[in-house]
Amino acid sequence: MLTIYGIKNCNTMKKAFDFLNAHGVAYEFFDYKKQVLSQDKFDDFVQIFGSQVINKQGTTYRKFDDNTKATLETCNTSAMYEIIKDNPSVLKRPIVLGKIGNADVALIGFDEQKYTQTFTQS
Repeated sequence: MLTIYGIKNCNTMKKAFDFLNAHGVAYEFFDYKKQVLSQDKFDDFVQIFGSQVINKQGTTYRKFDDNTKATLETCNTSAMYEIIKDNPSVLKRPIVLGKIGNADVALIGFDEQKYTQTFTQS
């Protein structure tokens, strides 16, 4: 089963939801605004995607002071987690993790070409 992590009202999330629904891909949705991401799951995100987990183009990131931004770039997951648990909007969206059949899936952001390659192969 796949889990898609993000925020429901995000435009990029809507593109991912639309794609998955149009292609009949079953998934669970983890809403950062309604659920608290665990430290372990955040550590998994960083291990898989590295610094890509931080959305540096978003307004949440841009509002941070230089020290906070520096902490988010250290890849010290404990220090990073302390920031993101109170500011989940700073996480890149969507993050899709899980399995389709026997294949592991790990995607970050929405790239239609990557989604097509991942979800439409027979």
